[in-house]
Amino acid sequence: MPILDLLEGLSPWWWVALAFALGALEIVTGTYVLIWVCLAAFQMAFLLWIMPGLSGDVQITLFAVVAVVLTFAGRWLMQHYGDGGQEHATLNSRPDHLVGRIGKVLNFDTGTGAVEVDGTRWRANWPDGELAEPGAKVKVTSANRMTLEVRNLRRQVIRRPVAAAVSSSDKSVRSRGSDTGVNL
Repeated sequence: MPILDLLEGLSPWWWVALAFALGALEIVTGTYVLIWVCLAAFQMAFLLWIMPGLSGDVQITLFAVVAVVLTFAGRWLMQHYGDGGQEHATLNSRPDHLVGRIGKVLNFDTGTGAVEVDGTRWRANWPDGELAEPGAKVKVTSANRMTLEVRNLRRQVIRRPVAAAVSSSDKSVRSRGSDTGVNL
């Protein structure tokens, strides 16, 4: 073929130029498809540098075979060792980012209501048997689409251990106060 005859006298740098053009196009598109064809063009430049007498038919055939093999091998490697194309569970899911945050009850009616989390109003569900009052604090435990699952926050009372028997001399200090003005 007369068109393929043009490839016979070309320098390997034309394959390098094609590889850079495909690499730039891959960066613009971000598809992870053209990167393998780009690598095939680099390999063709290397092969043509080692064997400068390759005919145009052989160059195109080798380029096509190497591009297909690299595409399938690269996709397999990406699925097994790369990100695998798996979506991130919370990517673009705003309610899922709210899990663990504290909100305020706006209204409540038999297990459902509305809460405000980070300044935004959300529908909310409470566990069975929990009651809530407007203004109470709740914690987001999970998200189901645009509805938050919440539970009431209960204030924890920290109890300090009661001191052992108090002697009569300590009682007098407690009732009068110490020199620093702080009662014990």
